[in-house]
Amino acid sequence: MPEVKKILPDSPEYQQIEKELFFKGEETISLIEHFCRSESSSIYASIEGDIVTGFCVTDPSTGDVTHLLFIGVHRDYRKSGVASALLDAAIADQKPKAVVAEIPHSSLNFFTKYGFYAVDFGEDLSGKNVYYATYRCE
Repeated sequence: MPEVKKILPDSPEYQQIEKELFFKGEETISLIEHFCRSESSSIYASIEGDIVTGFCVTDPSTGDVTHLLFIGVHRDYRKSGVASALLDAAIADQKPKAVVAEIPHSSLNFFTKYGFYAVDFGEDLSGKNVYYATYRCE
């Protein structure tokens, strides 16, 4: 199981995330930077040795409900438990009653296996289905 820790945008781990660019496209990069640098956001990084294998960004500002803004796993570490470990850490740290997220169709299988309930929002501007997903924490 990977080590997961809460980080700040000025940490070496965040610098590695920026350098490795787990995501593509200038719009996506700009959006992720905005999420990470928001005062209400929390960033969790999964670390194996000295390599950041994934990270997630949440906004716990509503108290009972945490909004999962982004979750990404380095392609070499996908399907190895990194995403689940990141969610587990965020939930354990924030202790919300629920987690909500907007997710692409490509992530639907992971989220439903984790226990999220997903409602189809329809197509986004690129023509891909987007879902609103909710997870009740115990």
